[in-house]
Amino acid sequence: MSLRGFNPYYRWVFPWLLDRVSKVVATERDQLLSQAKGVVLEVGAGTGTSFQCYQDDVTSVVALEPDVGVMHRARKVLSCLPDAQRDKVELVIADAMDIPLADNSVDTVVCFLVLCSVPKPDRALEEISRVLKPGGQLLFFEHVLSDTEAVQRWQHRLNPFWHRCAGGCQLNRQTEAIIAQAGFDLQVVRRYQHASFPVLVRQLVTGIGVRR
Repeated sequence: MSLRGFNPYYRWVFPWLLDRVSKVVATERDQLLSQAKGVVLEVGAGTGTSFQCYQDDVTSVVALEPDVGVMHRARKVLSCLPDAQRDKVELVIADAMDIPLADNSVDTVVCFLVLCSVPKPDRALEEISRVLKPGGQLLFFEHVLSDTEAVQRWQHRLNPFWHRCAGGCQLNRQTEAIIAQAGFDLQVVRRYQHASFPVLVRQLVTGIGVRR
């Protein structure tokens, strides 16, 4: 359980910011999550804005979130959904680096703007690989180190200050490479600049990683 949940900023302001970001990337989120199927683990489920995006191919969703303040908001969102959608979702307060699920128990894992803030992304991906069935898919959407050198320099300079007020978010991670190094076969990967994001987090990478 994260102690951030008892900090007023993370209890009230940070969840509000997450909601604002979710609205900006609603189209991308809908497109990515439409590919989810079977038993889904959503790592860093946040305030629950994704819950209504899962389609009929999804049988159940384990929504993993370490922050009690954010999870409090997710519970409210879940309570407002129709019964059929609400009954699919299980909320779990836990850390991505220690996922409380059995080996080979999940068909799809979703990481949507999450791996930027996990303290040890390689450990989180090791856990994700463990719970995924062979051939299972990791759907990811992350902001990463910019392709532009001038922006990279500012990302490196500001990162020590940024992550303190952004829930541990890191500006300069090369998440695509980290996913590949964790043993996933990357498919349909797209890198692009999101015009609605601030320049420091404008470089995005999205795609599917298949567990070998």
